[in-house]
Amino acid sequence: MSIMETTIRINTDLLTAEVMEGIKKMFPHKTVDIIVQPADDTEYILDKPSYAKELENRIESYKSKKEVIFLKPEELL
Repeated sequence: MSIMETTIRINTDLLTAEVMEGIKKMFPHKTVDIIVQPADDTEYILDKPSYAKELENRIESYKSKKEVIFLKPEELL
């Protein structure tokens, strides 16, 4: 017997009845565990080289007491 597992990362503003229906279609007639917790964005940031470099630069600026420059994610592309 194989066990299917999936992780769904979604902003709570996007939770709809359609999302729940999609989960029901993925696991028809099954009992499922639904665990809700805030997502850890660290992994996402570190998986993107430009984000990781920007984070590294900001940490360095903070340590050296330089001025911090705020950037939006779309500015890193």
